[in-house]
Amino acid sequence: MMQRPTWKHEDLYGVVDIGGTKIIAGIASDDALLATKRISTDALKGPDDITKRIAATFTELKEELNLSCRTLSGIGVSVPGPLNTKEGIVHFTGNLKWVDYPVAERLQAECGGVSVYIDDDGNCAGIGEACHGAGKGMQHIVYITISTGIGGAVIMDGQVYRGHQDLAGEIGHMTMIPDGPLCSCGNSGCLEAIASGTAIGLQGRQLLLQGKSDIVARLSNGRMDEVSAETVFLAAEQGDSACQAIIRNAGIYLGIAAANLVHVLNPQAIVFGGGVMRQSAVLLPLITSEMNRHLFKVQQDRIQVKAAELGDKSGLWGAKRLIAGKSKQSNM
Repeated sequence: MMQRPTWKHEDLYGVVDIGGTKIIAGIASDDALLATKRISTDALKGPDDITKRIAATFTELKEELNLSCRTLSGIGVSVPGPLNTKEGIVHFTGNLKWVDYPVAERLQAECGGVSVYIDDDGNCAGIGEACHGAGKGMQHIVYITISTGIGGAVIMDGQVYRGHQDLAGEIGHMTMIPDGPLCSCGNSGCLEAIASGTAIGLQGRQLLLQGKSDIVARLSNGRMDEVSAETVFLAAEQGDSACQAIIRNAGIYLGIAAANLVHVLNPQAIVFGGGVMRQSAVLLPLITSEMNRHLFKVQQDRIQVKAAELGDKSGLWGAKRLIAGKSKQSNM
């Protein structure tokens, strides 16, 4: 039987990407994700339950890799913000319903004292794409993730721009429609409330409730809880004009948001990731067309609009870079 490889302590890192509906945890070396596992978020059970299950998942991954108990140099966590990255605190996240939660401290305690570092999920995914994916080789990119919510990262001169309070990159909370739909952050008319996967699914459920889409009714068996953003895209593909309008509207507002970012930041590229961008063949042309319509002529068709390349692993690669190369005293 082939013996499994042994790893030096400083070579391995725990990485985790916490999302509104799923969590992906993994163990990484400097140049590879060695093993990953996906679990459900189950946000209603509370944040302490989540940190306990993440710790248990790391234990399972270590057993899978036949690792000894003192091997991880640290843990990097990608989590929705806004955050205090220095103190490891999540100030607020609408999709998880966390308020001032000390996730780094709690996860460190669950993992036997290993050092834990956190960053905004948009920043982590953006860093991952900038270093290993669609933005590789570029110094100036904006990353936008569209899934349960909408997040992002601003990378200028090869570095994440964090701003005065470490809160830059909250792209999903740009106001697009004053007095528009209520957002999970408490404001109205945010991009997230219009074009996220959650928002698209909600608009699909409204069609079902109002009896305006026979196709959505058929795809969901008439059940509200069966209507998601995926349902809306599928119905649109099957010719449902109301669902096509929902997607077109989302693409327009994403394009306007992209144009605003180009005017302020002048990046080389805007990279779109997240689960909703599995529909990139539909969305990217809409976004690109609307973006160019709002740009100066000298900018039109000169800003790349790209789909992310790392899939649901971009946040893990970014989380790894939070800790890679740092010397830690604590072991797991």
